[in-house]
Amino acid sequence: MQFRERRRVIQIIRTTYDPALKRGRSKVVGRIPKDAAGLSDKLSRGFTEAEIDEIDTWLRERNWMLVQEAVRLDVDGLAGRMRLAADYFRDHNDAEAAETAAEIRDAWDELKKAMQKSGFGKNNVRSKVGAGSEDAPVAQQDGHGD
Repeated sequence: MQFRERRRVIQIIRTTYDPALKRGRSKVVGRIPKDAAGLSDKLSRGFTEAEIDEIDTWLRERNWMLVQEAVRLDVDGLAGRMRLAADYFRDHNDAEAAETAAEIRDAWDELKKAMQKSGFGKNNVRSKVGAGSEDAPVAQQDGHGD
């Protein structure tokens, strides 16, 4: 099976050997909307169990990759949003700001623990940034969805 991403759909392509041409022939055998969770019952009837497993695996991996990319983009912009939050709290001192501050402190504590556990503690990061990025630890993927 091959998968081709188009603007709004993912095409599922099956390649079969054609003895007359002495080469493979590719044929689009299904289309899935990009936002679909999986194969519809109607579409899945045209595939073998092995093909359904392959399609489901590809869709899961694609979804995992998209989620990771979105998280990475959010992380990249976090420092800037934290500076905007600092400006907000300099100008606001009301009950709503207090509630928001409590939520941020809880999230900040969780983030600091995660960074420390990953080797990015306060002292480690500063020394590694000064020494160059090649010494910085690299996060490793230990499985999809973890």
